[in-house]
Amino acid sequence: MGIELNISKEVKGFRLDAGWEAGRELVALFGRSGAGKTMTLKLIAGLLKPDQGYIRINGETHFDSRARVDLRTRWRRLGYVFQSYALFPHMNVEQNIIYGLEGIRRDERQQRLRAMIAMFRLEGPERLLPGNISGGQQQRVALARALAGRPGMLMLDEPFSALDMPTRVELRGVIRQVQQRFRIPVVLVTHSFAEVRQMADRVVVYSRGKVAQTGTPAAIEAEPAGPAVKELLGLE
Repeated sequence: MGIELNISKEVKGFRLDAGWEAGRELVALFGRSGAGKTMTLKLIAGLLKPDQGYIRINGETHFDSRARVDLRTRWRRLGYVFQSYALFPHMNVEQNIIYGLEGIRRDERQQRLRAMIAMFRLEGPERLLPGNISGGQQQRVALARALAGRPGMLMLDEPFSALDMPTRVELRGVIRQVQQRFRIPVVLVTHSFAEVRQMADRVVVYSRGKVAQTGTPAAIEAEPAGPAVKELLGLE
């Protein structure tokens, strides 16, 4: 169980050709801005449609151009934390977390809400608006909201870029705990190899819309596959 994909997409002269797979582990998509990492997340989530290829998550086909399968985003059961967190500014912490749980019994919604608030240590600011809490707390709210629906996979797009270093280090540990507790694939987009070393079980190196190398962080550092990867790692 995990994720398998082999997809291509061309947008405004940029072409993405990406194929990789991972199990129930934390996989980092590493590379420079514009290499195709965030586009990959959007394709997985159904926010963009691949030109061709397939996407399978936990044994279920979400997209297959040959079989004409293209699940709607809402049916893919994926948690997505955007770089900007995308919290609703007019909703308080509780309302942001519980958003999207319509159709679930009220008592279960409240149970999940309380569980998320406890897990992410959000007791206290539950009734505050996002603009009145810290960046680290906003990140926790975004994670809680993404996980409240019990997704089959969690995707994180540069989730630490706006945080100071102590908060960043703390939340790296939180995300590792999330992956171990929920036992779901977690896909992290980053351009920091320090984050890759600390967090990832597997890394997919992107360069100019293609996958340049995959493997464990230690293996890629020990044997980078060519000049492009060496340059990304700062070895050239």
